[in-house]
Amino acid sequence: MSHISRYLQNANRSVSEQFIGVDGFADEMNWTANSDGSDFWSADGGDAAPAAAAAPDLMRSQPYIVTVSNASNAAVTIDIFGAYIYLNSTGFSQSTGNLTISNVTITSNLSNVTYYNLLNQSSFSPFTIGSTLISSVNGVAAQVLNPITLTTQDANGNQAVKILTPTIDPYQNQSGIVSLKQPFRVDGFTKLSLSIFASTSVQFQFYPSDTLNVARGLSGNPVTKQFGSPRIIRPAAR
Repeated sequence: MSHISRYLQNANRSVSEQFIGVDGFADEMNWTANSDGSDFWSADGGDAAPAAAAAPDLMRSQPYIVTVSNASNAAVTIDIFGAYIYLNSTGFSQSTGNLTISNVTITSNLSNVTYYNLLNQSSFSPFTIGSTLISSVNGVAAQVLNPITLTTQDANGNQAVKILTPTIDPYQNQSGIVSLKQPFRVDGFTKLSLSIFASTSVQFQFYPSDTLNVARGLSGNPVTKQFGSPRIIRPAAR
């Protein structure tokens, strides 16, 4: 089988999956924080993905969108999320809900939701990000390829670190944009750390595959809600 045929076959298979980048295999998020190999919170991602046949009944995922802008003349390492660290930061603007630290500003691109709102939600209603679209705002294409360090922990102090490495599909035409298909869960402890180039802006579209909201249980509904593929990658033509 040629490389092109194999690529088209894999692309077609991904369309039938419940959510792009979440295939239900137990090794997707099987982080180990302890030397004995025990799972970190049992966060393997396996139970979150239902059978592919259920996908048509799921609402299509809508993204949390944030833009990170570095106004300084040097690269700066910044954290996205990390609610338990940053919710009380003096860098938050009371009027806009934007967070500015070391001349880097994180802004929500949703008109009715501030970045402060997003952090606040993650602190009490965790969610799983199934796919992330990263795009350069001002044409610095190399920015989207910077590795991202995913860090989380629990209240006992156990920590887990994972490196997320964006890669450009060799068959895509556009530059300055990449789809990160590595799933990860976000709660108040979780943060994404990355370096932002000088005088550069980059946008992140985080597509949730499932969310947790205990208030749903008050009306007799499941406290978790799952979402279908956002279809941010066009399936290959047959």
